[in-house]
Amino acid sequence: MKNKGFTLLELLLVVTLLLVVFSVVGSVFISEMKGNLQLTAKMNRYIQYLSVKDQLTKQFFSKIENRSINFKLGNDGISFYTLYPLFFTGAVRAEYRIEKTKDDKYRLIYEEFPYIDGNLGGAGLKKITLGTFDDVGFSIINNGKEYENYSGKKFPQILKLKINEETFYITDGKIQ
Repeated sequence: MKNKGFTLLELLLVVTLLLVVFSVVGSVFISEMKGNLQLTAKMNRYIQYLSVKDQLTKQFFSKIENRSINFKLGNDGISFYTLYPLFFTGAVRAEYRIEKTKDDKYRLIYEEFPYIDGNLGGAGLKKITLGTFDDVGFSIINNGKEYENYSGKKFPQILKLKINEETFYITDGKIQ
């Protein structure tokens, strides 16, 4: 009677081939998952950048210019009057402050004050953290020149927002 079956060599060959196929498929799957996770993290960061830019744009379009100082820019952030509040109703003073953290990152904090306070600067009544970034900063562009410090009755022509490697330009739509 003739024995029918697989030899040990044939069995080892099939198992080895299956291991090679599964390791290739597994490594492709794992690298695809890593790529998807990196893309998701990058998209979430960019959504955070765009939400800050969108909020600033809406507030910049709703600006108020009826005080002796309506807009203030310094190393630690910006402060201005707007009709587009997040917490209160009516006109408010919006302030975006930059704080350095212990791990050499920068926290962007939004503070809001009822319009009746009449001052730019100070501690906000309502505040939220908009994010923690490797780098964040504001500057303005007026008549083709860029400034990192500014205080005045008139709002700047262009507000420049830099978050990490991205730069956004915000205008009121009335550039001459």
